[in-house]
Amino acid sequence: MKKLDKQFWMKIHLYLSLFFLPVAFIYALTGALYIFEIRQNSGAQTWNFKLDSMPQKGKEAEVIIQTLLDANLPLPSNTQVRNLKGNMMMGNVKYSATITKDQKGEVTLRVVDRNLYGVLLMMHKSQGDKFTLGSYKFTFFDFMAIGFACSLMLFYFSGLVITSFCKKNRKGALCTFLAGLILTSVAVYFSV
Repeated sequence: MKKLDKQFWMKIHLYLSLFFLPVAFIYALTGALYIFEIRQNSGAQTWNFKLDSMPQKGKEAEVIIQTLLDANLPLPSNTQVRNLKGNMMMGNVKYSATITKDQKGEVTLRVVDRNLYGVLLMMHKSQGDKFTLGSYKFTFFDFMAIGFACSLMLFYFSGLVITSFCKKNRKGALCTFLAGLILTSVAVYFSV
């Protein structure tokens, strides 16, 4: 392969990996800690307020705002109420107030103020404020995530080009790839 081609792929590899390093760090940290059951509300401040009944439709915002004011808690930056999995929610992934009804019929206003880790985990799970693009809903972080996913493929391809597809040690490289493929398949099989 020409030297110019290798230099081009080295630059692609270098600059994309540097650009997406913060995203890779977020995914690695939050993914590993999530495995150990450290969830988005770990370290978050939470308040629960029992409500007498479910607010009338269209009155949820008034109930949430009044309850927060009575408790001397700040109002969320976004006071628009939206339906989130059957619960009425106001706020964002950092600070939110949600009206829920449990199986016993008890109605609760739950206020959550997440720390940085909680916010990053919510980004990992694509749970931020969404906007519609076509028939899909995205957060701004989702675009970084999609770019990172595409770049991962480029990282591997550019790495193979840079090493000229492991010309000097193809047998060892192929054996290593096959070992990774087999172990990954076994891990998936025994994890199902």
